[in-house]
Amino acid sequence: MAQGTVAAPLVTSVGLLSRLVFTDNLFLTNAGAVSGTAALSPALSAGGQRRAANQGREFGTILQLLPNIAGGGGGSRSSYRYFYGPSAVIYGEGHSDLDRIFHVLQANASLTVIDGYFSLQLSANANQNLVDPNAGNAGFTALGNPDAFGQTASLQITPVFSFPVLRGNFATVQFSPGINYVFAAKTAGGADNSGTTGSQSSLTITSGDYFSRMPWQIAASSNIFNVGNSSGSNYGNGSGAGTSTVSGTVTYPISDQWQIQGLVGYDWGNYDSLSQPDGLRWRVTPYWSPSRNTTIGLGYGYRFFGADYYANIQHRHRKTVVTASYEITVTNARTAILNSSAVNFQDPYGEPITNPLAGQTLSGSIANPALTSGFFIQNQLLLGITSQFGRTTVSLNVNNWHWDYQDTGNQVDQNQGTLTFSRTLSPRSSANLSLQYWTYNQSAGGGADFSQVSVATGYTYQVSRRTQGSATYTYSQQDSATSSQNFGENQLWLTLNWSM
Repeated sequence: MAQGTVAAPLVTSVGLLSRLVFTDNLFLTNAGAVSGTAALSPALSAGGQRRAANQGREFGTILQLLPNIAGGGGGSRSSYRYFYGPSAVIYGEGHSDLDRIFHVLQANASLTVIDGYFSLQLSANANQNLVDPNAGNAGFTALGNPDAFGQTASLQITPVFSFPVLRGNFATVQFSPGINYVFAAKTAGGADNSGTTGSQSSLTITSGDYFSRMPWQIAASSNIFNVGNSSGSNYGNGSGAGTSTVSGTVTYPISDQWQIQGLVGYDWGNYDSLSQPDGLRWRVTPYWSPSRNTTIGLGYGYRFFGADYYANIQHRHRKTVVTASYEITVTNARTAILNSSAVNFQDPYGEPITNPLAGQTLSGSIANPALTSGFFIQNQLLLGITSQFGRTTVSLNVNNWHWDYQDTGNQVDQNQGTLTFSRTLSPRSSANLSLQYWTYNQSAGGGADFSQVSVATGYTYQVSRRTQGSATYTYSQQDSATSSQNFGENQLWLTLNWSM
């Protein structure tokens, strides 16, 4: 560590989250299921084999225990935040073969070694992620069929080298040769584990003060990795699979409120799942900033896969925050794991969250593509609106993904939306109501198309400075293209969260 590094005192909290779940449809079966029909019994054992018993609708209880440790700190040259906890899921009598433990980790750290020249960034995460949407009638709930999910983990280490040219007045060259490792323990269908090493590197040359009227940037990046033992995955031809791009960007300010940005570049890659791996790219994006709190950018261009649309909208005014984005990228499930977060360290207003578990259900991520998939073209639309009205907070989140696996002909569309009302009833208590929808459709490998609607209401009470309790009732209804995968479920969650 460089001399003179100043860090704030270590702030550490230790806690235990315990949750008891009552459900009237443990295996998420059709209400009209016929006992003895294997197709109507979605529960899979830990080894990936279909259970022979417990067909039909069944009442059950599930216990979740999550001891955890969290901390953070920082100073003028360093900062860090972390959270870790092993989550044990224990099923009721007669279903011990479904018991499991998955790990939840989120850690971010940044250290300036030589001011202005060299810094080090580190991030790590682990969570439960969706592995196979075709794993029976899983329902994809946090405490449902474990074989639709798997343990994932990732580690990224990125040294950042900066070289100011003419003290940065002309330009600054920044080189980031990042290395990473991604692991996925896939249980669905008896699939094996997968571990891949790789690198996400970038080189940028950013203009300095000499070009304040027309700033520019030249950037190159690569996302390369080795396939490892991921048998059956369409990641690429052995070692060195991945994507690379190089581009140049120029921004021209038209007025105080308007500026236009132009981008020209080239993409290339080594993978099997797209019909054309490389080609020229360009994009033009006008930006409008009517105030210091609002920025709107809408872009159009072309890449090797067709039209390239782009949008980035940011607005904040008093108690309201609005964020919206639309982007088309070439990516894969491995990259989605690297970029995911297990818990949130900040709220929508940018304020730090002292207790990362307070607003988390720890249900595992369902936004990532199936881990067995190869490269795909991702169209991603994200919308978030949060507003406070006195003691009431209203938030709307809409997420849309379209994944195009050109070579296989498979296309996946996934839409998720959540509307939440939260109200502070007293200094110690609060209540919330949420509405959620989820649709999933794919053009090949049938059996997973469905739409799901959930309604939840809950009450939270701060028992003491260190203890918080909550009760949540949820009703979920799923309609599927396969009639045996239709189900309805009532859940009651009793949660006690203790920390010190």
